[in-house]
Amino acid sequence: MKKNKNYTTQLMLVVTVTILLMFTGQLRSQNQNTEVQVTGLVEDQEGFPIPGANVVIENIRKGVVTDFDGKFSISVPKGNVLSISFIGMVTQKRVITEETYLSIVMQNDEEVLENVVVIGYGSVEKKDLTGSIETISSSDLVRVNNTNVTETLNGKVSGVLVTKSSNRPGADMSIQIRGMNSINSSNEPLYVVDGIPSYSGLKYLSPNDIQSIDVLKDASSTAIYGSRGANGVVIVTTKGANKKKGLSIEYSGSVGIKTPTRIPDMLGNKGNGLEYVDYRIALWKKKYGDASLSRSDFLTEDEKRRIRNGEYYDWLREVSDNSLVTNHSIYSSGGNENSSYSFGLGYLKDEGMVGKEGFDRITANIGLEHRFSDKITTGLTSYISNNNTNHGAAETLINAYFLPPIVSPYDENGEYAFIVQPTSSKINPFIQNENNIRETEAFFANFSGFVEIKPMKGLSLKSQLAYQFDTDLFGEWIGTFTQQKSGVNESEAYRREARNRNLVWDNILTYKKEFFKDHRLDVIGLFSIQKDTHQGSAMRGDGLPYDSDWHAIQTADEIRDVSSYYWESALNSYMLRANYSMWDKYILTFTGRYDGTSRLKEGNQWGFMPSLAFGWQIKNERFLKDFDAINSLKLRISYGRSGNNNIGHDITWTKLDLSRYTFGDSGTNGFGLGGAKGNDDLKWEMTSEHNIGLDFGFFNNRISGSIDVYSRTTNDLIFNKAVGSVNGFNSIYENIGTTTNKGIEIGLNTVNISNQDFYWKSKFSFSLNRNKIKDLYGDKKDDLGNRWFIGQPINVIYDLKQIGIWQESEAEEAALYGQSVGHIKVEDVNGDYNLDQQDYQIVGSPNPDWMAGMVNTFSYKNIDLSFDMYARIGGLYNDSFAYTFTAWDNEHWNKADVNYWTPDNQSNDYQEVGAQSYNTQVLGQVSGTFVKIQNITLGYSLNDKMNKFLGLNNSRIYGSVQNPFTFSDYIGSDPEIIGEDLNTQLSLFPMTFTLGVNLNF
Repeated sequence: MKKNKNYTTQLMLVVTVTILLMFTGQLRSQNQNTEVQVTGLVEDQEGFPIPGANVVIENIRKGVVTDFDGKFSISVPKGNVLSISFIGMVTQKRVITEETYLSIVMQNDEEVLENVVVIGYGSVEKKDLTGSIETISSSDLVRVNNTNVTETLNGKVSGVLVTKSSNRPGADMSIQIRGMNSINSSNEPLYVVDGIPSYSGLKYLSPNDIQSIDVLKDASSTAIYGSRGANGVVIVTTKGANKKKGLSIEYSGSVGIKTPTRIPDMLGNKGNGLEYVDYRIALWKKKYGDASLSRSDFLTEDEKRRIRNGEYYDWLREVSDNSLVTNHSIYSSGGNENSSYSFGLGYLKDEGMVGKEGFDRITANIGLEHRFSDKITTGLTSYISNNNTNHGAAETLINAYFLPPIVSPYDENGEYAFIVQPTSSKINPFIQNENNIRETEAFFANFSGFVEIKPMKGLSLKSQLAYQFDTDLFGEWIGTFTQQKSGVNESEAYRREARNRNLVWDNILTYKKEFFKDHRLDVIGLFSIQKDTHQGSAMRGDGLPYDSDWHAIQTADEIRDVSSYYWESALNSYMLRANYSMWDKYILTFTGRYDGTSRLKEGNQWGFMPSLAFGWQIKNERFLKDFDAINSLKLRISYGRSGNNNIGHDITWTKLDLSRYTFGDSGTNGFGLGGAKGNDDLKWEMTSEHNIGLDFGFFNNRISGSIDVYSRTTNDLIFNKAVGSVNGFNSIYENIGTTTNKGIEIGLNTVNISNQDFYWKSKFSFSLNRNKIKDLYGDKKDDLGNRWFIGQPINVIYDLKQIGIWQESEAEEAALYGQSVGHIKVEDVNGDYNLDQQDYQIVGSPNPDWMAGMVNTFSYKNIDLSFDMYARIGGLYNDSFAYTFTAWDNEHWNKADVNYWTPDNQSNDYQEVGAQSYNTQVLGQVSGTFVKIQNITLGYSLNDKMNKFLGLNNSRIYGSVQNPFTFSDYIGSDPEIIGEDLNTQLSLFPMTFTLGVNLNF
């Protein structure tokens, strides 16, 4: 009995202790779960409240967002961490131990801001990016200070090839992204300026007005633009309203001197006239014999006098001159808690180096935004650009090349002579300048307004209405005293006008949600309507009674070539994009767009363009967490399909052509079948693309970059197929043919030196692309007539191949071909000693083998230095300049000073002077290889003390030189514009010395 009582006592003790422990634990638990109320205000550095900032309890992922006034209120268990974050700003954290009021001032995270990428209808941080997109910032655009911002993309964005038509001011440029897809349709990318899609290019924009340019390259990225994304997308975001307290004013101004550089070497230039005289003697002897030197047309009396007196005229250097380029831009922004605004003005004047060439541009932009509450925002942006281009006279520069140094532009009275060389048909370039006027007046305007409603956390509804309008008026006046009219024919005037309107209504739904700890879902839905209209007219008049340019064509003796047009098209679209991220490791992006166009017939108008992309943040995996040398490592894999809507609006129609007939004293109009038959069965050209990319960052991001490998296939090419004319037409458009583009792109950024006073960073880009025709008509056969070959690039040079010059030791073999020593030697492919089309072969393609660019930036205290390099290696071009001035042996015109064959200089490059060689067309085959130092800039920023004394926030002065060095074997002025039209676009290559300032008030 005593023993049992002892057990009972022990049991009661255990139960009592257990109850006490449980009670104590409950008290402790209650203490830990005690919640305190935390209120606060979140502001930016300017003192503006930040609505929509995330305020989250870290351990339990519970949170709220700040209201319109930046305020918040949340219950937080004691001891927990409260995290406050907002995109583009440094996340702040607070440990909560008691009820408190927090005043949070968010700091801009420059690294995050630089890594925010515009992807179309939204933006995303680079770490969540699954497509291939590259960005050029405003600072890069302003630093290089190109007149046309399109040129800045060369060497800065891998996979992008910018082609210039000329170096004349205001000349057009075109862009290819990852090669050519289409044979008959356009390969120009879609340009999206402030959300408005167009194909107008970037010439209208001032670099000072641009916030960023984002280039979407792979189909996964461009699928969001559906039927317009096959050739890539260039998204331009101009500077707009931002939340900035008070008023900020920025001014940028520069003045530059342009001087011709790399002026081609012509015989006898730079005062060495005897060199040309020796050439003329050798040419006449070879062509006509020694006795020809005594003929009256060998040299005129005036030419002989000038030779005796050593009076030589350097036509190229006299026709050209130094010129000025001035650029001014002012931009202001500001606002208060509810409203923000921005306003900018810009003026550019780019004078040409020959005659009246020039380009003027005036720009204005306005941005307004008003926040009614944290749920309703409205805004307006507008951009206006007025451009005037004087193209200069046609044939001025080519005449300066043709005319020899032994003739002068002046007559015996010291006045400009019309005919300066009686034995030549080329007139005085100075007279041509005065009597041939070619000008373009262009106007470009973008207007857009939006309303955005946020009915609940994470949900946004935005409706934007945008309108784009541009006009283009080209006029030309050709006076009697011009090369075209030879001083005897009546004057001529031509006028052409075009107007384009583009109306776009976008309705965008955005939903963002975080759930299940470290899971994020971003969804964008779109319904869009677009309508564009195009109209224009043209006319030409002969025999004008007075010099009225093209403004009074109705006074002409004869009016001809009258035409006009009007057409419109529409595009309806539905789009959905979903981006899902798990644990900051795995990212999945799906995009689907359904487009319907009026350019195709019913039944084929609609097309679905999907894409799927996966991103893997390998660095965030456990097995790489402890590798401090690796800061980021992300694998991207994507596939997508996109279309090409940049096709003719009437491509499905069978049209009637107008013919005019004369019956008696009157005329009548007749209509008959046109040359091309329409096809109701045409459907979308579709491009599919696989892309694998790797983004990396090592050693505290001292080394970072990306590598992309892609394979792109375009099917169902809209192809103009030739057919027999027995049915009344000779061609029909069909969906046939397939092309491919495969390539690799590398972008590398390095911080080479970084310490307190000295900083050096480099940016490198590399790309190569291989373009091929996979099929044409479904039979895997070549099209010899159009020079299209299966397995070869779209554009090739199919011709004889030069293998040298016939040398004296090869005289007997040359005779077998009917040729002589000093003649051009080409390859006899079939070995039959008969050089004809059977010996034609593919000798090359104008596609570069690879391209690369490098930017080096240095800073030492307040001094900064940068230089840009661009290389384009490989590619073979048919160049009319090289052909004209090396192959032609006109007995009175000048010629390029190159390594011609002579008995004393048995060159293997160019034929003997006057040899009357065959197959001279091969001399136009030139390499496109070059390396350029595009820009060198040296700047100095004033210190804070000096800025404060001057009443400035920041200030910088700089000097720069554009195109200081070019390394190339090309005999023309600029290897980047090989193939320019000799009559209308021939230009000289400018080197520009600029002095400028950047001021911030």
